[in-house]
Amino acid sequence: MENDWEKIGIIGVDAGLCWIGDPCYCVTPDCNDHPAKTWSEFCDQLGDESTKQWNYKAEHPGLGVSVRSGFGDGVYPVYVQRDDGGRIKSVKVVFIEYDELEDELESELEDELESELDDERL
Repeated sequence: MENDWEKIGIIGVDAGLCWIGDPCYCVTPDCNDHPAKTWSEFCDQLGDESTKQWNYKAEHPGLGVSVRSGFGDGVYPVYVQRDDGGRIKSVKVVFIEYDELEDELESELEDELESELDDERL
């Protein structure tokens, strides 16, 4: 039972990324700890990185982590793993499930084949 992952819900992603950290340190004008005070500053500091460790103003890590999602905007499942006492020991967000990736690749292949067939018909 200890290694089983339990689906606890979903998260909606409209920014192509999610934040992992204490919600009191999210980007807000009244938060003095976060280095970015606006969404624009947050995006500028994130840049093109797929993951970023955010530091407190005192420069030590631990403020939070931002992670870009695999397919951008969407709805993604969240799972927890519990220890033998029922306490949550791990959490994961699945951005790309194998079946979903397989379906996308299959759809792309079908589109390519159909396009090739159309070219041959001309």
